[in-house]
Amino acid sequence: FFKKFEPIYWQFLKQENKRKRIRLATLSLSEIVTIAICYKTSQVNNFKTFFQLLYQFESKLFKSLPCYKNMLSLINQHQLAIHALHRALSKGQACQYLWIDSTPLPVCKNKRIPRGHHALDDIASRGKSSIDWFYGCKLHLLMNSEGQIVNTVLSTGHISDIRKIEELVDGLLATVYGDRGYIGKSIKTKLLEQNIDLITYPRKNMRVSLLPFSDEYHLRQRKRIETLIGLLKEK
Repeated sequence: FFKKFEPIYWQFLKQENKRKRIRLATLSLSEIVTIAICYKTSQVNNFKTFFQLLYQFESKLFKSLPCYKNMLSLINQHQLAIHALHRALSKGQACQYLWIDSTPLPVCKNKRIPRGHHALDDIASRGKSSIDWFYGCKLHLLMNSEGQIVNTVLSTGHISDIRKIEELVDGLLATVYGDRGYIGKSIKTKLLEQNIDLITYPRKNMRVSLLPFSDEYHLRQRKRIETLIGLLKEK
């Protein structure tokens, strides 16, 4: 994957950063991504501890491991490459049932919002979750029946969940289960034209219609994507 991806990736970075030359790290891009994935799939909740163990026992697997601070910086710099690998691996997967949800990613505490906050000014904004107001971004996720992330989209905090459905399910054929935040007649019609069935519970002020047993069962499985979001936020 990286043999084909790297030339395009470095060219993109040069254009975005407006530089003629980008200084390469001691580790290759594939090694940086491998370390990031190994940490996420490990049982270690602290990256510093994980990196110390890696440096002590598995350093021979890599060309030249940098120090902890530089390693952390490299992973943060190449989040786009990690996301590209994930999209490439999930592309073309046949998924019959999918679950959709979003979670706020606040960049500061609520009491600091009125004072002004310059972190992530380009993509952060005020938004409201089911719990409270926040200032930051929103992460929209799509999960399959095996608990794997099929697709993700990052948006500003004020963007409603329903506006990101089409981007999340683009190119997929499946039945998608979501909460009441995804109710919308127009979006449901659009998705049906793409052979995607969006299933949600009705709101309290809507006419109650009995759902098929299969849909009722899969809607109750929504707690799995909430668990997944909780695990992602732990790290």
